[in-house]
Amino acid sequence: MAVFTSLTKAQIENFLLETQMTDLVSFEGILQGVDNTNYKIETSGHTYILTIFESRINPDDIPYFIGFMKHLSDHGIICPSPIHLGTIEDKSAAIFSFLEGRDVQPADITPPLCHELGLLVGRMHVLGQRFAMTRANSMSIDAWEARLNRVGKESASLYLEELQFLKSNWPKDLPSGAVHADLFPDNVFIKDDHIYGVIDFYFSATDFLAYDLAIVMNAWCFDTHHQLDHDKWNALLSGYESIRPLTQAEKDAYQILCRGAAMRFLSSRLHDLVFHDPQNLVTPKPPTEYIQKLEFHKHAKLFPTG
Repeated sequence: MAVFTSLTKAQIENFLLETQMTDLVSFEGILQGVDNTNYKIETSGHTYILTIFESRINPDDIPYFIGFMKHLSDHGIICPSPIHLGTIEDKSAAIFSFLEGRDVQPADITPPLCHELGLLVGRMHVLGQRFAMTRANSMSIDAWEARLNRVGKESASLYLEELQFLKSNWPKDLPSGAVHADLFPDNVFIKDDHIYGVIDFYFSATDFLAYDLAIVMNAWCFDTHHQLDHDKWNALLSGYESIRPLTQAEKDAYQILCRGAAMRFLSSRLHDLVFHDPQNLVTPKPPTEYIQKLEFHKHAKLFPTG
């Protein structure tokens, strides 16, 4: 579930008054998602999303998230456009524009859709390099290490060894900018069988652009056996490089970035599985998928060495 803060009609109406909206027609909680509380609200003429930022979100980071979404929206990327930021129940809350369409399902992920995704990610990266605000990635190598250490050596010894390799070989000085950092299929909407918009920017940060591309590739371009689907990967890359060609330094570092992108979600999923609160209705995702993807990237080199 993702309705952690229950609201009354009166509370929502009072919040809307801050934006001069006085015509609330209906509201309903949205169960998808795991971190924030979201409501779909209908006025007499428009639909909006009301988000309440829960405890995982650092309030100091909200201006970055809001600013990045506005920057992308202002430049033609369809994403939640911020309309109002305030507080409800002493928690930060915001009203966003409502995105039409639906989230991507596994059967939707074809090479043509991956090509469209590559175009989208390329555009987002070019715009991300022009975004003035910065935010350190709170889910970088230090966070992976903290999660694995908390799990303990008995369960995470193999991954701690991989982590030390990544720390020793992580690239420096690659092209960077504001990135989404969590662009899984359920964070992309399609409409009329084409990619339409992007949601959930609450892991966005300033990081290497090619690392973000590796996260996207891992999430979109593997088959049900967690082996790379080269047709999907080639389509993603073709779309991306038609907007922003990778540098040779990015290609040289890409295998390490892919291993890191796998480790990022492996460490999170392993941690959440071990420390899952049974009272939390959200079922943790097993790390198996990303364990297999990590093994794949240890042996697969997708670009020739420059």
